[in-house]
Amino acid sequence: MLDLSEPPDAIFAASDIMAIGAMAAIEDAGLRVPEDVAVAGIDDIDVARMVSPSLTSVRQNQSQLVAALIDAMFDLLDHPEVPPRATILPIELVTRESSAAE
Repeated sequence: MLDLSEPPDAIFAASDIMAIGAMAAIEDAGLRVPEDVAVAGIDDIDVARMVSPSLTSVRQNQSQLVAALIDAMFDLLDHPEVPPRATILPIELVTRESSAAE
């Protein structure tokens, strides 16, 4: 993607680790984060605050996520004939330097 004549303006990675890898690839391509390409990830791991530029991330409440997964597992075991129900959990966007939002 970074070799395109018009590289993306932003990359939203499936995890913070992947986002940090994307930031390294952007730098290797001679581009700058966030001036050329903004970057964000998911998980808000501790390292997200420590990399440079610091990484914008989506924070999920891990306790709520685990509880929802356990509930879904027991529902599936107790009632395998019933389709799984959707569960929507709250998230928080933590803006930092990698998206030029800070």
